[in-house]
Amino acid sequence: MEGLDQPYLMQEFMDHSWRLEDQLYREILRRSNRAVVERIYQLENEQQDYREFIEGWIHEVKLPITGIRLACHNQEQDNSRRIERYLTELDNDVEQALFYARSDQVYKDYIIKETELEAVILNVLKKNKYLMIQNQMSAKVECDRITVFSDGKWLEFILGQILLNAMKYKNENGGMISFQAETINSGIKLTVRDNGIGIPEGDKARIFEKGFTGSNGRNRGKSTGIGLYLCKKLCNKLGLEISAQSQEGEFTEVILLFPKHSFLSKLKG
Repeated sequence: MEGLDQPYLMQEFMDHSWRLEDQLYREILRRSNRAVVERIYQLENEQQDYREFIEGWIHEVKLPITGIRLACHNQEQDNSRRIERYLTELDNDVEQALFYARSDQVYKDYIIKETELEAVILNVLKKNKYLMIQNQMSAKVECDRITVFSDGKWLEFILGQILLNAMKYKNENGGMISFQAETINSGIKLTVRDNGIGIPEGDKARIFEKGFTGSNGRNRGKSTGIGLYLCKKLCNKLGLEISAQSQEGEFTEVILLFPKHSFLSKLKG
């Protein structure tokens, strides 16, 4: 054993035996070794994915930094607004990297409590107001003081990613995004709808896949394929359901469902 540089391959050096005990032992070793190799392969893939994301993120984060430098050297009247917009882009990119790094251990960082949807949405809109002005995006919120049990910070990130996607794929003359919450039999349904360019039929089934940018993302060169993937992953961790529907050239809807839980109704008293 000590002379092997890969001890998990020791079964390959065992003498063949017809004894049932030896065969069972060999089979146990074989299955155990296969599980180890598969786990190593999985970890290597995850590390590769993370490296690729960080490399892409570094490229993305350099763009608003360059813009800030140019704005600081410029004496235009709307200089401060441009700087605010670049800083918002930078903050969103940094936040995405942070949530991506934490996404496998959400349970260590979230606090589930009764949260007012409208307050979360207004925070998202306020944070991105300069980007919305730049992209000529207006917003409509219809939540009627509906509350859900969730983590406000993580929910804010999820809705922020959906808003950023709507701005990426808006029409040339601007756009509109609406947030509508309603109570249904299975819980609270939040529909986020934009009137942008929509999703091609062939891309719809893959929009939540990691790294998938689709034909729109490739054409516009603005997509990393991480935003909606993170939304899906975080929703799963938080016990939420997320889905999307779209008509190319007309609209895209992202739907969040906050399921009813018996223990939550007890918490409300």
